[in-house]
Amino acid sequence: MEEVLIENGNVLLFKNNDIIIKKLNILIKNGKIEKLFSDNEKNKVYEEYNINASKVGNSDTLKNIHIIDATDKVVMPGLINVHAHIPMSIFRETTEGCKLYDWLSKKIWPVEDKLTEEDVYYASMLSYIEMISTGTTCVNDHYFISNAIRKAAEDAKVRTVLTRVLMDSDGEDGLKQRVEEFEKLYETRDKENSLITYTVSPHSMYTCSDKALEKSRELAKRYNLPVHIHFLESIDEIEDIKNKHGIPAIDVLQKYFSDIHTILAHGVKISDSDLEVLKNMDVAIVHNPVSNMRLGCKIADTTKYLQNGVNVCLGTDGQGSGSNLDMFEAMRVACLIQGGIHENEERLNAKDVIKMATINGAKALQKENEIGSIEEGKVADIILVDISEKLDNITMVPNLNKLANLVYNTSGRNVDTTIVNGNVLMENRIIKNINVQEVINKYNKIIKRLF
Repeated sequence: MEEVLIENGNVLLFKNNDIIIKKLNILIKNGKIEKLFSDNEKNKVYEEYNINASKVGNSDTLKNIHIIDATDKVVMPGLINVHAHIPMSIFRETTEGCKLYDWLSKKIWPVEDKLTEEDVYYASMLSYIEMISTGTTCVNDHYFISNAIRKAAEDAKVRTVLTRVLMDSDGEDGLKQRVEEFEKLYETRDKENSLITYTVSPHSMYTCSDKALEKSRELAKRYNLPVHIHFLESIDEIEDIKNKHGIPAIDVLQKYFSDIHTILAHGVKISDSDLEVLKNMDVAIVHNPVSNMRLGCKIADTTKYLQNGVNVCLGTDGQGSGSNLDMFEAMRVACLIQGGIHENEERLNAKDVIKMATINGAKALQKENEIGSIEEGKVADIILVDISEKLDNITMVPNLNKLANLVYNTSGRNVDTTIVNGNVLMENRIIKNINVQEVINKYNKIIKRLF
């Protein structure tokens, strides 16, 4: 693995409860952040690591050191998408005019029944291209045909949390088959591949019986894995869950997962009494602002959740309802919509949502000791965002507040470089490890067949 030297960056750092940007250089070695150092320390560091200072500052590789000039760029932790359905690039913009349940039953599930492993592989590869090019370095998936997703994850080299979604809305035989598929997926994993980890993921409380939830609990305990589940995404779920289980959703959650780290996708309809329970549980809530508004699910009060000490992170959901996997858009929308429910009260700000998209996501995935911030010793999941004064960045000019500009005036297309586990996957907006056009060509043939 080559060493990487990032020079002259505006590096985003978490300091106590604050976020600062500081001029620093970063040396990456063996996939980890080896050294953060100022220009004043350059000579000492170059001597220590045998770097020829006269060659530093260009894009040449010297003694296996790959040099990246980060002048006019913000260097920040890679973004962490904590709730996505990776192959659902297939369903981009199929939700127009649909409510959640109608969209699932009429647009999604009938097509999903026709998917092959090849379909899912190329749909996943298209999503990974989208993630690499927009700055996401880690994604938490919630889907099926998981072997194909795993193959795409291995080829794309993006950090991925995989699963095989469980449900039994079609009966006990369906649950048995899905459980067997999950067990096979997990037990055939490459234990040496630190980029791919796993969750146990019941689909939801309205598609899972008590038996399915009990089986999910059993698997999470057996394999010592977190649970990832849709939770109170829409108003219809409140009564549907009560009718299915005989008790409210929050009681179902406590019954099965009170002692298991649980990732709750959406959490739009969480009441004040629910929140009192959640703040004493080991949970994280994944806010999916674009998808929630697109499906008419209303707005989760993430300001209140954070003020009550609950970890809130960010996701995009699938492209069918979330339109894209651009986490910068998710940050912007998450921040703006809180003004729609909090008027002049204190609410989320730019720093809060940057944390939601980085370190909070790492905590939700129990990876905060590895990723989510730029610190010596942590894994090098890093992105460079172009803030140079040019036409493509005109909305950032003047750049009086770099942090606010990252949230309100930046899109994924401003990401210049994406590094995962110390590997440079994209540089100067050129993806290095995937033949993008080949994937698009394969994908278009699949879409023609399916639709």
